[in-house]
Amino acid sequence: MKIRTWKRMVRQGFLNVFRNRIMSLASISAIAAALFVLGLVMAVVMNINNIVSSLESKVEITVFLKDNTSKADIDNIEQQINSWDGISECQFISKHQALNKWREEWGDKKYLLDGYHESNNPLPDSFQITAIKPEFVEGIVEKANSIQAVEKVQYSKDVVDSITSIASTTRIFGLSIVGILIAMAMVIINNTIRLSVYSRRREINIMKYIGATDWYIRWPFLMEGMLLGLFGAVLSSGLVAAVYSLLEKRMGGPSIENNLLSLFQLLPLDAILYQIAVLFILIGSIVGTIASLLSMRKHLQV
Repeated sequence: MKIRTWKRMVRQGFLNVFRNRIMSLASISAIAAALFVLGLVMAVVMNINNIVSSLESKVEITVFLKDNTSKADIDNIEQQINSWDGISECQFISKHQALNKWREEWGDKKYLLDGYHESNNPLPDSFQITAIKPEFVEGIVEKANSIQAVEKVQYSKDVVDSITSIASTTRIFGLSIVGILIAMAMVIINNTIRLSVYSRRREINIMKYIGATDWYIRWPFLMEGMLLGLFGAVLSSGLVAAVYSLLEKRMGGPSIENNLLSLFQLLPLDAILYQIAVLFILIGSIVGTIASLLSMRKHLQV
């Protein structure tokens, strides 16, 4: 196909959108509404996944060392731990640091610990390990227990199992909801474009009767379907951005500082908008084009 013909097809597609203003506006509104709902749910799912990921990254393991472990052995153990898979952070806490931390935790009653000094400090040296994800915890604990200088390894298995279960359930549920809404949005876009083509079936039949080829008739409608989907995608992306930005400001406002919602930190708009906008543009333009192509078949059989 010649470049001049392509230009004509694109121009004709734009003209069709603006020539049939009422139908085009109805189509764009329906597409934008379907994608807007999808966008809001995606934003919620992405934030929930972020919260779950944050919980996963806070799984801690405490490795207590035996008394009189030498400085050389401590350095060697630290190197070993840092070489293991799944280690996010490894911090050595000396007996002295542990005692000071204990006093801080007791607050006004720290005087009860005044009897403990360097010579009779009951707390051992230890390593505070943060795992990247809960699934690495068992392996880290097993390796730590195999070290001769280690007295005890402490971690909450129930908490780790709960976080793993919550993370898995949340992600499966979130993906399922998003998948269902994507399918529903595609059905709505498909039906909307089909109605738009159906309302101009006489125009298609007339062009066919005067000798126009099938693809000569199809291309402007394909462009129109793609443009309607694209305009709906851009509009819905803007609406999602506006609503999310408003919510982000409210969540960060002074009136919510003492509210339960202050525990949750929303992802910045930039972190979610790109993914949502790209998905919308792909769904809108591709489904719009395919819907135009499929709905025209029976009208071209003259």
